[in-house]
Amino acid sequence: MKSVWRKHLLICLVLGLLAIPVYFLDRALLGGGGGGNWITLDFRGLIFWTYITLVAIQVTVSSIAILIFPKAGALRIHLGSMVISVILLVTGATAYGKLRRLAISNEYQALMASRRPLMNAIELKEWSYFPDESHPTEIRVSVVVHQSGRFAGNVTGGQTDSSGDFTTVFQSTNGPETQRQVRRDEAFTYAFPLKFLTVGRADDVRITLYLFKAPSGPAAGDVAKVFMNSPQRDDDGEYFYGVLPAPSRK
Repeated sequence: MKSVWRKHLLICLVLGLLAIPVYFLDRALLGGGGGGNWITLDFRGLIFWTYITLVAIQVTVSSIAILIFPKAGALRIHLGSMVISVILLVTGATAYGKLRRLAISNEYQALMASRRPLMNAIELKEWSYFPDESHPTEIRVSVVVHQSGRFAGNVTGGQTDSSGDFTTVFQSTNGPETQRQVRRDEAFTYAFPLKFLTVGRADDVRITLYLFKAPSGPAAGDVAKVFMNSPQRDDDGEYFYGVLPAPSRK
């Protein structure tokens, strides 16, 4: 075995043995967890596996360099390979991050495209206070559904002050027993009994309507749509949004 290869193997062995103190350093610096109610991010292994990846690149690059430049000297080759390895590691991590973000973006776009046909599965034709707007005990909604399934919903009403703080005035009390099976293109009226939490007039009413595919529990293809005064978007990947019309004066 040539001298340069013996030195090369010796340097690789030293780099491998350094993984042991690096492991304990990783445990000491990143092994502790946060206390209280704060969310703790687990970074354990970040230093160790970064070092292992760097050593793997370093060994590969230096071995190739020794094959190509056997007379350059093992130490000189390893020093140069270390710089190249860091560059490759940073470049690879950056490229992986960009590819990962691109994959997430493509996945999100595919999800939004698959949800688009469900956007108008629930139509809120009108809604009204019962018996009147001054002292309501119910909110009644007239709905048309364009898919069959299990219908449910809830209502909240509140006041928003000048600072943007929201105070709930009333909320609906519908339980699971009030859910109903509906047919495709069925039109019906659904009542939401109200429970008042504070005295006042609600200037911000939100009606959320659900159409579940399965007889019980969630399933793929479920529809949830929130009708509110000024929706900022049509779909956030979980809920659809629609403009809440003014209450009917019936």
